[in-house]
This record gives sequence, C-alpha cells and structure tokens, in this order.
Amino acid sequence: MAASYQVLLYQDAKGRSQIKEWLDGLKRSNPGLYAKARWMLMDQLAVLGSDHSDCKHIKGPIWELRHRSGIRIYYWRQGKTVFIAAAGEVKQRNKADQKLVEYALKAFQEFNS
Repeated sequence: MAASYQVLLYQDAKGRSQIKEWLDGLKRSNPGLYAKARWMLMDQLAVLGSDHSDCKHIKGPIWELRHRSGIRIYYWRQGKTVFIAAAGEVKQRNKADQKLVEYALKAFQEFNS
C-alpha cells in the first residue's frame, strides 16, 4: 500500500491563493481540465508523493507536477507527509512559467517565516 500524504493549497496572509483562483477559473472554463488538476493533487500527489515520473525539480524547494494535458502545479514538500501546492497553470510553452515559480518561492518563504 502506498504512503498517504496531505496536500494543502497555499493561501497568503491576506487570504489570496493563486492555486485556488486558478482552480476556480479552470472549473468554470474547462471542467475536464479542472477534474484532471484535482485528480493530480488528490490522487497523484496525495498518494504517490513526489516519487513518480510526472514530478520534476524546478528551483530550490519548488517542484512541478505535470500532466500531458498541459497542466502544471508548482509545490513544495513541508516535512515528511505534507505537500503545499502554491500555483498552477495550463502551460503555454515548453518550460515552467518563471513568474509562477518565483511566486511559489515567495510563498515558501512566507509560509516558513
């Protein structure tokens, strides 16, 4: 049986959450991609952790969970069993969106200060 992890959606001190806003927008505009993104967070990351081929180290503590549909979720591991998802996108090019990576890095620093 695979380990079980907890996945949290990052929210800053003012209550803003890029990942929640992105998921809400995706739910309205493309329910199919929204369902895939939720599956990625709750089934892939929560069950498998970062020990599978769809996870890629990006920068510092930030990792990317990706899917062939173009979905990318930027997250970090907090301790042994918690993942914090900070940002998401449907890719527009073949590399990580540096603005979202920087957002995730800033989120990590704020979360851990």
